[in-house]
Amino acid sequence: MPRPATRRALAAALASAAMLSACTGNSDDGTDGSGVSASPVVAPEAAATTASSAVAAAASSSLDGTAAGTAARGKAFAGVALESANAYAKSLPGRTAADKAEAELATTGVKVLAVSREGDKPRQILAQTTLKKTGAAVLVLLVADESGAFKAAAVTPMLPDAKLDALDPTTDGSPAIADGKGLVASPDDVLAAFAASVKFPKPTAAKVLAADPLSEQLRQSALAQSQALKNQGAFTQDHAPKGVIGGVRLKDGNGAIVFAHLVRHDTIAMRTPLKLTPAKDLTLLTGIKQITTEADLTSNEVVAIVIPASGQARVVAASDQLVAGSGR
Repeated sequence: MPRPATRRALAAALASAAMLSACTGNSDDGTDGSGVSASPVVAPEAAATTASSAVAAAASSSLDGTAAGTAARGKAFAGVALESANAYAKSLPGRTAADKAEAELATTGVKVLAVSREGDKPRQILAQTTLKKTGAAVLVLLVADESGAFKAAAVTPMLPDAKLDALDPTTDGSPAIADGKGLVASPDDVLAAFAASVKFPKPTAAKVLAADPLSEQLRQSALAQSQALKNQGAFTQDHAPKGVIGGVRLKDGNGAIVFAHLVRHDTIAMRTPLKLTPAKDLTLLTGIKQITTEADLTSNEVVAIVIPASGQARVVAASDQLVAGSGR
């Protein structure tokens, strides 16, 4: 039978594994300068209107836990962003007003940073909004579906002190990443390097990536959770790359901003059975009411990485959302 303090530490470890705190920063709008003459997939004025409407739809539907909210999210989000938004909405009854306020997106002052070029797939708009409470910058990647409607495919708060390099003017449009030719490393290789660098235990240093607050936070959090278990159990954390969501080339093709998806598994295996009560939002999402021997929590991670033509790649924005879990 562990001491009460140990029980609390284990419960805290489970809650911490459920979701890491978002890191936020600022971005440079990066739209000055000239690029190769080309046609944007959406005219600048239309892109601004579309981005404002899309961000507003994403913001309002994220905080609506009703059936109407579910339908609205289906129109506002796509892919992994939709899965994460639905998971967040399902946990709303277990969140405090302060929790909700911390994550709420601002719906005014939305800026269009880049628009993909006509003929490139997917059709994309890269926008920037902020967190309503703190004013911290948030990158929103909008991708058009088959009907032509733009939906949020990635919503990623920027990391502290992160900067986004200059992009081609929206009047010209930004080229597609395509096969990654001309980048210091392919997006898939950079994503794999990131995943290996934050694995626990035994992370592998990534020479292609510069140090960043997110990677350090992930490593420190995993270590703290492992130490909280002491000798009564084992904690592991794995980040599985799932591929590129989208992105565009930087100004004059000198690098790219890439949005990519990983799935994180936080696993706890107890050597001695205990009775742990998960946080309310975790129970609402997963149905887990008590954990005695093991738990496996699954989270979506979306990272925005600047991959230059030379030098080290940089993680500039990221989001994290628990989407599933099992335990007994």
